[in-house]
Amino acid sequence: MGRNEIRLRRQKMSSGRIAQHRNYGEIMERHERDVRIRRVVRAFVYFLIILVMLIIFLIVKRWEKNENVTTSEAKIERTFVDDKSPG
Repeated sequence: MGRNEIRLRRQKMSSGRIAQHRNYGEIMERHERDVRIRRVVRAFVYFLIILVMLIIFLIVKRWEKNENVTTSEAKIERTFVDDKSPG
C-alpha cells in the first residue's frame, strides 16, 4: 500500500514538474547533443582500444622475429665452432 502511494505521488504533476517541461525543446536539443557526444566518445575509445591492441601485436611480432634471428645466429655460430674442433 505504501509503495503504491509513493508511485502515485511521484506521477502527480506539480508546478515544479510543469516548469521542468516548459523548455522541452531545449531539453531535447541538449539530450541529442549529449547522445552525439557519447557516441563520438564511444567510437574514439573503441578506436584507441583497437590501436593499442594492434601496437601490442606488432611489438610481440617484432620481438619474436628478433628472437628467431638471434637463435638462428647462435645455431650457425655453434656449427662453425663444432667444425673447427680437432677431430
